[in-house]
Amino acid sequence: MRQRIDLDLAAALLVEHRARWTADQCVASPILWSGGEDAPPVADRSHVDVPHWLGSRITHAGWEVRLAVELEATGWAHLHFLSETAGVHERRRVRSLDRWDALLDQAVARASRIRLVHAQLVARACTTGWLDWIHGELWLLPTSLIRIRSGLMASVANSLGSIPTAPEPAHTIAHDPPAILAGHRTNKIIPFDGIERARLHGGITTSGMTVSMVDGTRHKLLWLTSEPTRRLLTDRLLPILGDRLTR
Repeated sequence: MRQRIDLDLAAALLVEHRARWTADQCVASPILWSGGEDAPPVADRSHVDVPHWLGSRITHAGWEVRLAVELEATGWAHLHFLSETAGVHERRRVRSLDRWDALLDQAVARASRIRLVHAQLVARACTTGWLDWIHGELWLLPTSLIRIRSGLMASVANSLGSIPTAPEPAHTIAHDPPAILAGHRTNKIIPFDGIERARLHGGITTSGMTVSMVDGTRHKLLWLTSEPTRRLLTDRLLPILGDRLTR
């Protein structure tokens, strides 16, 4: 049987965090319970339903997003990063109160950095060279390319399964550059305005791109030829780079 989270203790931690957030000029709502915002703690509920979740809403004048955090008694936490026109939901497993405590710090730190941007996934099996066997996702953003390492299990699934060959629809993502770069040494952020030259090349099974940046940095990206990546990148980069893009 999966261990449940004591929401009374989780609420006590949330109260401690709210005090610190307020000191940092954040505005945090009162604790929200599934039984109603003003419902008493579980121990005092002799005649009402036991709550299934609790949460809070946090804002800051300097943030580009609003943050909502929720924790279910089952141990699932939900993070909602919201703007006036879009929102991103992330689901996290919380196995202990220590994890909940850490997640609250991480969520607020991320909310201070995040921008919600329109992005398109253009490759699922992207690597950073012939010696990099772990696949990653390649995302096309309005002003940059980002490559995020997926992990071994995703790489195995891509190798055994069928990767989409048609372009995937664009949607909103929570763009957090420091978290991307800290996530793994093979993660990349390639801003278009920093590209000096780029070359797209095709192959029978593998295609790719090499990029030279104005600061001297070089990037290499590879993906399966069956993916629509090369065409999508050509359509986006050609108007920006012109004859600095070799195809």
